[in-house]
Amino acid sequence: MGLFSKKSAPQPSARPEYIEVGQIVNTHGVRGEVKVQPWDVSPELLCGFKTFYMDGAPFRPTSKRVQGDMVLMKLPEVDDMDAAAALKRKVLSIRRNDVQLKPGEHFDAEIIGMNVYNYFPHTYIGTVVDVLSYPAHKLYKVKGEEKTYLIPAVKDIFITDIDEESREISVHMIEGLETDED
Repeated sequence: MGLFSKKSAPQPSARPEYIEVGQIVNTHGVRGEVKVQPWDVSPELLCGFKTFYMDGAPFRPTSKRVQGDMVLMKLPEVDDMDAAAALKRKVLSIRRNDVQLKPGEHFDAEIIGMNVYNYFPHTYIGTVVDVLSYPAHKLYKVKGEEKTYLIPAVKDIFITDIDEESREISVHMIEGLETDED
């Protein structure tokens, strides 16, 4: 493998059609509302979506509102606490094409599966297998051929470019980003 070769890099996985955005974690009240814990989005952004998918079926909530870091939703045909309780642990998704993010913003699900390359020399490092969220910033867990790396998702310091078309992330590697875990 030459200095600028991409020969050993696997084909990146395609951008996902659906993005998981939250999970029903509890009921709220006796009229069938559910509490939704947002994933990878703010509660306000979650309230902005019109159509959700649960178990592959689309639905439009009849009402949505933010309560702290949760979203309270009233789902169609869910009219009592027992019907709402049956939905606990269900995951809510959206169609990715229904969302327009600002330039440079990405859902975690879109990052997973991207190939990661060192900025210079342009060498393959691995594939993003997970995005870990911490208070300061996120970490991209990158699985290489022999090692695993935890790369801070800090733009212009560690992340030099994210190319959505080619599904590649260019990073500035420094010593100490590799982990002992496999």
